[in-house]
Formats: sequence, C-alpha cells, structure tokens
Amino acid sequence: MIINHLLAILFKYKESVMNNNQTQPKVSVLIPLYNQERYIDACLDSICNQSYKNLEIVIVNDGSTDRSPLMAKEWAARDSRIKIVDKQNEGLTFARRDGFREATGDYIAFVDSDDMLTPKAIEVLVHHMLDKDVDLVLGGIVRKLGFLKKKIRNHGIFPVNQVVTQPELFDKYYVGFFGKSCFTVSMWGRLFKKSIIDKALKETELFSSEIRFMGEDEHFNVMIFPYLNSMYMTDENVYYYRYGGTADKYNRFFPELLSFSTKRLGLLDKYNYSEGYQYLFAEYVAIFYQQAKQLIGHNKADKNGVMEYFRNEMETNELVPRLIEYYTQQTTQKPQVQLMINHDYEGMYDYVVGLITTGRKSIRYKVKKLLFKLLKA
Repeated sequence: MIINHLLAILFKYKESVMNNNQTQPKVSVLIPLYNQERYIDACLDSICNQSYKNLEIVIVNDGSTDRSPLMAKEWAARDSRIKIVDKQNEGLTFARRDGFREATGDYIAFVDSDDMLTPKAIEVLVHHMLDKDVDLVLGGIVRKLGFLKKKIRNHGIFPVNQVVTQPELFDKYYVGFFGKSCFTVSMWGRLFKKSIIDKALKETELFSSEIRFMGEDEHFNVMIFPYLNSMYMTDENVYYYRYGGTADKYNRFFPELLSFSTKRLGLLDKYNYSEGYQYLFAEYVAIFYQQAKQLIGHNKADKNGVMEYFRNEMETNELVPRLIEYYTQQTTQKPQVQLMINHDYEGMYDYVVGLITTGRKSIRYKVKKLLFKLLKA
C-alpha cells in the first residue's frame, strides 16, 4: 500500500515535470563538431544535464576523422533530444549554418564542441530573455586553461544588468564590431531569438562563404546586430571557454581577418557610421603586422616573402588607400602607421622582427609558453 502510494506520487511528479517542460520555450543548442574526441564528452555532458530540459541538441559532424562522431552517436542513443547531422568538411561557419537549418527551437544557443556550459546556463539565459523581453541575452564567460579558470570581465562599455533598446543599441554599441571593446564578439555564451536570425538570414549573408575559419563569430554578429531591437547582458556565468587550442600555432586562415576588415569598411559606409572608422583602421594595422609576425615567427616565409606579402596587401586591399587618407589627415601617427603611409616595406620588415625579438625576451611570453605546455587539457 505504501509502495503504491509512493509510486503514485512519483508518477504525478514526473508527469508534472514533463508538462512543465512542454510549456517551456524550446531552445536549440547548435554544436559544430570537428575532431574533438578529447573534449566532446565533457561538452555534451554539460548540455544534456542542464537544469533547463526543453532542449533540442543539434550536432553537426563537419567531416571529422577521429572518434568524436561515434562518441556523439553514443550520446544520441541515450538522449532523444540529440540530433546528428553528418556532412563533408566545409568549416565552422557552414557547420553552424547547417545546424541552424535543422533547428526548430524558439531560441538558439551556439556551443563549440571543446567548450562547456555551466549547469544552469540555459535556464539563466531563458529567464532573462523572457523576463526582459529582449532579442539577445549575453552571459558571463569563464576562460579555462587546464585546471585554471578565469572569468572574462566585461571591460567594454556595454552596461551589465540593463536592457538596451534601439536606437541607442545601434548608435552607441555597433562600434563594438569595429575594434572598440564594448562586449565579447563570440557567438557562444549567449541566446538569440530564432526569429531574428531568420530575418537577418533572408536579407544578408549571415553565414559567410568568405569568412569561414577566422572572424566567423564577429562576422555573424556584425551582420545580425542591426536587426536586433533589444539586448541584455547578465554577469551570471553561463559558459566555459577552453583557451589555448591554436593560440601558439601558425594559423593559415588568419588572412581572412584582412578581407573581413574590408567587408566591415563597406558596412560602415552603408550605415554612414562614422564613429567606427578610427577603430577599424587601428585594428587593421594590428592585423596587418600580426600576419607578418606569423610568417616570420613560424618560418613560413623568408624576408622576400614577407615583403611580398606587404606589397601585395598594400596594393590590392581597397581598405588601404582609405586608411592612408585617414591617417595622413591626422597630426601625428605611430611609427608602424608612418611606415605604411610611406610604403616602406624594408622598414615594415625590421619593425616586425623587432616586435618578435622583444616579445620572446619578455617574461610574459615565456610564462605563457610554459603554461600552454603544462596545462593544455
């Protein structure tokens, strides 16, 4: 009799939970997957065990060659909310695009397959989305390197725990995608209204065919931002970002950031957004020299090759004449900018070599390199 009574209570509780889950908005969690057998279990464990249950988990296997797709399918056999899409390798951008095509949720969350969510991440994001009635909610991000964890502080100017609406949202904060720090420009650690992505996708190239491996997060956000009506940022932690995967390696996709700068220049012109030019040009200069540092530091080009890179970029990138015109009008310029104004390729090369030499002597560089070796996990 007592057992029957307990079973009845348990059944009613389970039924209540199921009914409650069905009334919750559905959240589609999109996970691009490429060769992450080391981390995919931890990623999926953090998602499947969220306190918020009404989830659709879409894993896009982007042509992986390791065991990670098999591991994902083992999770799918245990959790009916998981859907797996297999495709040939096309890169992170198109994996997210194909995952979005399968999404049926009211809200969209992007999670990289080597990262994790905090236990109540989706619950926190949905709560603020409904409570504040906004189109986008940003959460707190914790950077993880081995057993070390550090919160990524909002060093920008976007207010925390405050709803920001149009036109202030665009006028004051769109500059955050052109080199000025306003907030993180990732696609993860946040929740989007699916209807906003749908609208932007119909009217713009939201998932770029050109920016597919570097700057893809910022590209998505810079394109969708004008479509947002409102946005909210909470300081509650929702996302663990695994830091250091390619930070100390040569990145052959880095030049995509150079072409992306040109695309963003077009957006500044389109929206007549004058505040962004100074930040975009300063960021381009940094990227311009960073690519040269990569080529030299990883022995990918000799001096002639690096100078040829300088010459080609200066002569073919349509942003450069605008940059030179802008800086020529300023009363003072930094030495690295003056070298570009003068087309002094020899001086550019010497400048980059000096940066590399100084950087490698610094204690920060040595400590960072040691940490990557000891704590990479």
